Amino acid sequence: MKYILLLSLFFTISACRKETGADTVPADVTREKNSEATDITSGQDDRKVPTNEAVDISLWDFNGDGESDDRITVPVIEGSGNPVEDGIPGKFTITFDNKTLPDLAVGCCNPMPIGEGDLNGDGAAELSVFQSPMNGCVYTMTTYTFRNGKWKQLFEPFNVPTGCDEISAEELQSLVYKEGDKVYIMVTDVNDEDFKRTAKEVKL
Repeated sequence: MKYILLLSLFFTISACRKETGADTVPADVTREKNSEATDITSGQDDRKVPTNEAVDISLWDFNGDGESDDRITVPVIEGSGNPVEDGIPGKFTITFDNKTLPDLAVGCCNPMPIGEGDLNGDGAAELSVFQSPMNGCVYTMTTYTFRNGKWKQLFEPFNVPTGCDEISAEELQSLVYKEGDKVYIMVTDVNDEDFKRTAKEVKL
């Protein structure tokens, strides 16, 4: 009887552990490369990135239907050599599980999708794409809006010099933001050794 009770207790603990593991939700944002999806929130990428679990679902509702569109993949056509030395750059395209959203071709290189929430007041979120250059450490930030069935740039892209330092998820999310009825971008002072950023209003 004693052994039966011990076995019952063991299986109860094991079941609890399995149920706890089942509640773990994998991050939805993935990058596909050579037909193998790599989780860009898993630490395998060399940059810190925001996880979907850390942001409000409204940040990722790009078509305004009340549902999150955060399941994003970025297939890549592999380049070869150094793009700035007659090499062929890779071509990246952001795709969505929600097929009402068309693919968004973003070119080279290594795009990072960032849900911004509703910046222009149209009832849907905007999507920013943070991208590394073909060479060097000056990244670009481009913000898109989904309008009339197409992706369009909301305002002019801007550069984000990093000095080749890692940029955190919080910094990425703060590069574009809305305060009241105004939208701001964080502009980098390239003459400052710490690459100090200041807010600049953009007109939509």
